[in-house]
Amino acid sequence: MIIMLVEKTNIKTYIPQREPFVMIDSLIEANEIGFSSSFFINNDNIFIENNILSEAAIIENIAQTCAAGFGYLSSLEVESEPRLGFIGAITKLEVFNELKTNAMIETHVSIINTFENIHLIEGIARSLNIDILKCQMKIVLS
Repeated sequence: MIIMLVEKTNIKTYIPQREPFVMIDSLIEANEIGFSSSFFINNDNIFIENNILSEAAIIENIAQTCAAGFGYLSSLEVESEPRLGFIGAITKLEVFNELKTNAMIETHVSIINTFENIHLIEGIARSLNIDILKCQMKIVLS
């Protein structure tokens, strides 16, 4: 059984995106070295074409995993609001497989390096333990 830190009903508390652009359901893990999330791909997702989720949506899923993770950690600090984050760059993008509808994505983000409010992360999206997409991002927190 997976224990969720943040359930689907509360995820929008930690991310700035709203429907139909929410690409994360639950935050599973968040600590100073990384984050994990899950996301179920419904048939009505706006990024579905020919029953396949676009790579852009998977990249957004990784970014939203960061937003939820950083937001959750900020919420643990006294009198701290979750900070907005922006993608500064996407590098080392590798696409391994396609994702069809009615699949679950498990996303894992590792924080590689931090300099002040800039974080270099590596994210990988998997489904049924099969790698789907991997990339690095520079995330800038406001």
